[in-house]
Amino acid sequence: MSNKLKNFISDNRKAFDDELPSDKVWDDIEASLSGKQKKRSIITPVYKWSMAAAAVLLIAVSIYFITSKKQDDKPEVVKTTEPDINNLAPDAAPEVNHIVKMIDTKQEELKVLAKDQPELYRQFTTAIDQLDSSYNNLKSQLSATPNKDMLLEAMIQNLQLQLNVLNQQLNIINQIKESKKYSHEKNI
Repeated sequence: MSNKLKNFISDNRKAFDDELPSDKVWDDIEASLSGKQKKRSIITPVYKWSMAAAAVLLIAVSIYFITSKKQDDKPEVVKTTEPDINNLAPDAAPEVNHIVKMIDTKQEELKVLAKDQPELYRQFTTAIDQLDSSYNNLKSQLSATPNKDMLLEAMIQNLQLQLNVLNQQLNIINQIKESKKYSHEKNI
């Protein structure tokens, strides 16, 4: 049957080709083609904008996490109002306060004796300032640490080290003054 149909179509081909489809058929074809193209033109820009929005969102989230990680990596700034040792560690407070008073006394002595040697005094204060900065950092961590005893021990050791350094500095300045005094007496 299919051969008969093929033969019929090929025999009557001229009759089929001379007829033109109606305008309605062409309008329907155009409408169906233009409808598909409109859907593509609507979907494609939406797809492109959604991809662009996703990329911007990804970049923004990445920048946020990078900057928040950098802030976490930065050392904690020591607060100007440091916690009171009497409230945080009442057992160790008398010893700490005693050493702090001794350090203050030695620093005052050092200031008085250092008028003759200002450069030496600057070097001495740099060393003490570094130790004092470490002490203040330990003190600021005291309220947040679970192991207060170990941190208190480190704080006390730091204060004792500051006291020892100040004593050595005072000895050095006294030796310099004595050597100058001895050289002046010798010259007279």
